[in-house]
Amino acid sequence: MRKKKRIMGARRKPLAFNTTMRNPARMAQFVSILANYKNQKLTSDLIFEIEAQFIRQKVYIPTRRVLGTYKEEGAVDQSPQAAENVSTFFEEWSNSDPLKNPISVDKVIYLLKNTITKHKEKGYEPGWESRFQTHISFCNELGFTYIAKDRPIRISATGELLISKYKDGFPLDEYDSDPEHTAYLNAFAKYQTNNPWRRNTVCVNFLYLFLSTVKYLDEKYDSKGVSRKELPFFIVWPDNNYKKLAKYINDFRKVEGNRPSDEVVYDYALNILDESPHDIFGRVSTEFKKKKSRDYKFEKITRETPDDVIRKLRQSQTISFRGAGFRLDINHFEDEKVNHIISNYGVNQTFSEDFDNYFKYMGTLDPDLEFTSEHLSEEKKQKISDVRIKVVNDWADNWSWDQLKNEIGIASRTNSESKDKILREINRPTRLEFLAAIIMQKSLSNVQVIPHYKVDDEGIPYDTASGGSKNNIGTDIDVIELDTKTHALLEPTVSAAGSFQAEHELPSITKHIINTVKSESSEEDFVEHKRHFAIFLAGKITEGVGTEVAVRRYVSHVEIYPWETDDYVDFAKKVKKLNDYAVIRKYAEPQVL
Repeated sequence: MRKKKRIMGARRKPLAFNTTMRNPARMAQFVSILANYKNQKLTSDLIFEIEAQFIRQKVYIPTRRVLGTYKEEGAVDQSPQAAENVSTFFEEWSNSDPLKNPISVDKVIYLLKNTITKHKEKGYEPGWESRFQTHISFCNELGFTYIAKDRPIRISATGELLISKYKDGFPLDEYDSDPEHTAYLNAFAKYQTNNPWRRNTVCVNFLYLFLSTVKYLDEKYDSKGVSRKELPFFIVWPDNNYKKLAKYINDFRKVEGNRPSDEVVYDYALNILDESPHDIFGRVSTEFKKKKSRDYKFEKITRETPDDVIRKLRQSQTISFRGAGFRLDINHFEDEKVNHIISNYGVNQTFSEDFDNYFKYMGTLDPDLEFTSEHLSEEKKQKISDVRIKVVNDWADNWSWDQLKNEIGIASRTNSESKDKILREINRPTRLEFLAAIIMQKSLSNVQVIPHYKVDDEGIPYDTASGGSKNNIGTDIDVIELDTKTHALLEPTVSAAGSFQAEHELPSITKHIINTVKSESSEEDFVEHKRHFAIFLAGKITEGVGTEVAVRRYVSHVEIYPWETDDYVDFAKKVKKLNDYAVIRKYAEPQVL
């Protein structure tokens, strides 16, 4: 193979996204809080106030070690009561409900000024100022914001779109994720590793490189996507030359097969990073590996960054899982957007230190990269619906009750992680909707389970169902039993907050039932159902929900039946008819004298 000469210079750095917010959707929560301070000069005092709001609203949840432990050295309060105050305020914050009884901003600021972290970022004071910088840095890189010390806080057009369905860190009623995904795709289509906020020596437009390489592999080598194992090659690749990268991956498969070990992948990836003149294809030299393995950590290149890349790619909604989650391919439901990105965003821009132009470039909306359910053709809507229902049926047939109970428990109320390659990449609210639909279908094979979450072309969910609009009731999952003419709405939530369940979820479900009945009666070919009710599903039904359900039955004449996920699965094993779910469980009984 031809030798490739290298130009000696600055050390090449692998791709590394900011991982402070591992769930990209959290950026909308942060930016929606920042929006309250738009155009204000970012002083040290304002940083503490904004960081306090992040914590007060529980968008960011520090541990007791970080926020609840008094640090005398550097603390503002040097009184004998300071340590006790910190402990008391931390407990008050821990037990607070940000929607119902939020702790005061002043108390959180007190905690911040008396619990010093060791964090340090350039341009910011050590401690909480620097921690604030880590929270907003990737928002700057994606052009949602332009936030720098002693400058006015700015939010771009993409940033405004990102938060259009949020306020003060919380989703609005009838939340719809389409604007959020549109903003993210607009930003990520333009995102390049060498930008003023990061100054990486590698010049790559990552989404362009990934989509172009996968498409070329599919067309030239009949590849059907790329393996998770091959993601490290994208991470270390130095430029936008997708044809060379595609050939490299294809040659690698010929030599090492389709199931190489992580150690083999690491050796090949490390060899690409070697700046000395040599053949870049093959395993790394012993000398370079010994010298650089600390700089280019094994776990980082083979697992941590690939996992983060998958999260970012899935957030763009341009990528589908294939082969039980082992491979990533183009989501052909979005071919038009993919082709537009490949045609328009393959030029690596030069910004150097020009933060203003970078903000302007990244913050401009491209109308060809809009996600909107309202403008889909009827043919595409049908294809999406068909694949969504097919996958629910397939998983219901192939997954055991024990597997489903374990996974819905992880999704609904625990901090443990799923080991399934597909489920672990689906955010918890969406995963709960997915699993709830599967369990219902497995429970009653004769019913029609019609979920509304957003999916790729394999039927794997991207995001939760859209909120209500003029053309959409906003139901999470419709369940229809024709022989009994029963229509149930299945409405899961991951929220464990009592105020959120009673004051947000139940009013929305009430509206969904009423609008479903109205919608059915207005359709020309409607099937009149004798009964409508809702199943409200949560990991734990909180105190007060049972009483609120009873009130809504009395006032609005709607039937809502709360279920806890463990109980829901156990009951599903023996249920005979859909109406069997219309029962008040002991934990959902109303409170009475």
